[in-house]
Amino acid sequence: MTIITGLTPMYSSAQEQQPVGIATAVEGQVTVIGRSGESETVVEGAKVFLGDTFETGDDSGVKILFEDDTLISLGANAVFEITEFVYTPTQRRSLSNLTKGKLKSIIQKFEGGESEVEYATPNAVAGIKGTILFIDSDKKLFCVQEGKVSVRGVVARAKEVIIETGQCTRIVNGNPSIPVPFTDELKEEFILATEIKEDVPLRDSLYKEEYPGKQPSPAIPDYTTAEVPAIGDVPIEQPIDLLPGVNPENEAPVVIIVNPQ
Repeated sequence: MTIITGLTPMYSSAQEQQPVGIATAVEGQVTVIGRSGESETVVEGAKVFLGDTFETGDDSGVKILFEDDTLISLGANAVFEITEFVYTPTQRRSLSNLTKGKLKSIIQKFEGGESEVEYATPNAVAGIKGTILFIDSDKKLFCVQEGKVSVRGVVARAKEVIIETGQCTRIVNGNPSIPVPFTDELKEEFILATEIKEDVPLRDSLYKEEYPGKQPSPAIPDYTTAEVPAIGDVPIEQPIDLLPGVNPENEAPVVIIVNPQ
């Protein structure tokens, strides 16, 4: 369970802030500016925290897997800030700012209750229920590959437009336009801009990128029927599944070796 918001910090200065995700792939030059204002280079496996601002350079990008299984990819020359994150069995709420550049986001449907996932740009806000979404902040463009998204302008009395699978909208004079087709040419442009190669197999190697959800966890042997080497009544090997969730050591499922005395 994670409850982290930018409005009501729940951790004192004496407590270590809990991560909300992990950088699973990095290309080129990517930096992150934390809540303290310090800047550092992002590497594969780096923990991601509330309040982090990611900046990508030329021919650069980063892929981030959040604790709620949302997977985003930032293209070159992007600026992305995580401003709010709440994730419990009954509520999901996240808000991020994409002030520059392109983003691809795969959001898993949330069945536990209230769910609000929003991406804000300087010209509009996109609210997502579970989808694959592309955003070009510079061109004020929002496109849906799968699912449904509401897009509203940020000017006074701005209208809201719903775009569905295969549709795009562009912000014009402060308001989203009537939905138009998401062409193959534009889709290819987005995919190329946000494609990030993974040199190090980390946690999202256990996930399908094209489907916003987990692959089945490795099967745990049935010790009630199978013959297992044992010392006394304790099996020598007891597999422990550490998924779901971003665990502190960024580990995949492991095997715990038991050595009874």
